[in-house]
Amino acid sequence: MRWDHDRDLDAASCCDPALTLADRYSRSTASQETGITASQLTCPPDSSLTYANFGEVFIADNCLSCHTSRANPHLTTVESLRANRQAIINAAVTSTGMPRSATMTVDDRSLLDEWLTCGAPE
Repeated sequence: MRWDHDRDLDAASCCDPALTLADRYSRSTASQETGITASQLTCPPDSSLTYANFGEVFIADNCLSCHTSRANPHLTTVESLRANRQAIINAAVTSTGMPRSATMTVDDRSLLDEWLTCGAPE
């Protein structure tokens, strides 16, 4: 079998526990901008998104196939999500670097941004 650099680098780096989210994001060859820019990242005063009604299911559906024990950072608690807020925004809101194994619409990425920018309330 022939080594395909782009495919195999992405597959190998996806869940390597030694790599941080930022490392995997920077190695992504397929990552593209989403059209959401840093200047658009604001917390709407009427936001009602919480971990209970949004974050828990969203993160489980899009992140936890790798970010439980196989890949760093582990995104299993609200505290870990808050601590990695900027890396998550860079990898999954303003770009398509994450998630690797699923597709996410721009609307979904906008909701993730809103929840994280508002402080990831519980």
